[in-house]
Amino acid sequence: MKILYLCNDPGIELAGKSGAAIHIQSFVRALADLGHEVAVVACGLRGCKQVLEDDLHATICLAPLSPWNRALTQVLRAANLTIGRTPRRSPDAVRALHNLTFFMAARWAAKQLNPDFIYERYSLWAVAGLCLAKKRSIPLVLEVNAPFAYEQQHYRAGVTCPPLAHWVEGAIWRKAHLVMAVSESLQSQLRRSRVKPELIHVLPNAVNTRLFHTGLDGSLVRQRFNLEGRFVIGFVGTFKRWHGVDLLLSAFRDVRRTDPSSHLLLVGDGPIRPQLEQEVRNAGLTEAVTFAGALAHEDVPHYLAAMDATVAPYPALDDFYFSPLKLFEYMAAGRAVVASRVGQVAEVVVDGVTGLLFEPGNLADLASCIRRLRNNAALRKELGRNANAACSERTWTHNAGKVLDQVEPLIKQNRAWPRRAIGFGNSRVGN
Repeated sequence: MKILYLCNDPGIELAGKSGAAIHIQSFVRALADLGHEVAVVACGLRGCKQVLEDDLHATICLAPLSPWNRALTQVLRAANLTIGRTPRRSPDAVRALHNLTFFMAARWAAKQLNPDFIYERYSLWAVAGLCLAKKRSIPLVLEVNAPFAYEQQHYRAGVTCPPLAHWVEGAIWRKAHLVMAVSESLQSQLRRSRVKPELIHVLPNAVNTRLFHTGLDGSLVRQRFNLEGRFVIGFVGTFKRWHGVDLLLSAFRDVRRTDPSSHLLLVGDGPIRPQLEQEVRNAGLTEAVTFAGALAHEDVPHYLAAMDATVAPYPALDDFYFSPLKLFEYMAAGRAVVASRVGQVAEVVVDGVTGLLFEPGNLADLASCIRRLRNNAALRKELGRNANAACSERTWTHNAGKVLDQVEPLIKQNRAWPRRAIGFGNSRVGN
């Protein structure tokens, strides 16, 4: 098949280290590895395009913000700073207007590729994919990783007009021909937005088992940070409030009181890192906590191999709709996992079998789980082995195959009746 992959989000750097970028790279490579021809249209790429194309086995077409839209970004950001609001990297008006530039780039890429269907990573205000699917009379498969109107309003810098954002979001969801939700919680939200249940398929995130596996040695990382002989507690991810790193740091202080040989290895970066570093200094734990910074994705497995216990300390959120990449990577690497009993995390981790679960936000419970692993090496090994086995089928190749299985009937129908197939290229799209 020929597949056009769209990511109309100026905040995602295609060759970057974020979870979103890794997700895109992994899924596109999986499609290519299955023998399909893929072209990617994205907004930003700081690295060498040819290098990434060679790595993904796909063609890349860039659709950066136009000069006039970049100028508008600066004006809006300055205005927000003036009134004391935290500015977004790409404000809502900029994202909405970017549809014009993105549609032109996507249309050009589609003309070159002649795709069988469009696969789009949903982003707020992004309607160019819908327009292109209608214009070319081909199916649109929409991957929904979060309800961004809600997320932007509650966890980020807010949205300019929440009612409009929710309305546009619901319209985009309803007009797609298939919707791939990464969690059961998102599936429920899609249904509440009146997306037809038969069009929704739950497909959690996955892991590259060629990169994350049990055959790696973390000795070099341990040597680099003087961790030999220490019990290393690890975290990989973004330092944001809803990732729970602050709770982990508090639990580590408790563990450290009874086990001075323990060490906390934090891999990643994010907005609350300066605050966390200050807390470490205030607590006199500078020698016991390592901030390794953001790493290239291919380097992360070696750091995981240096960890005795890995933690996913998500807090108790009103609606946990995430599908955490870190969780699958921890497990595939054969690490002993401690995770909060919340959302999809509690579905993936079987307490006492593939990891240990604690009540979200419960400091004593988290510290107790860490101590339990500290005192039982056999349990750590057993949990890691079981976790690795549980991830054997949670691969990006498996996910790509599931998507293709779902879209193939639509493609066949569309080829047979290109102007009469349900919703393709006619006025009934989205009705």
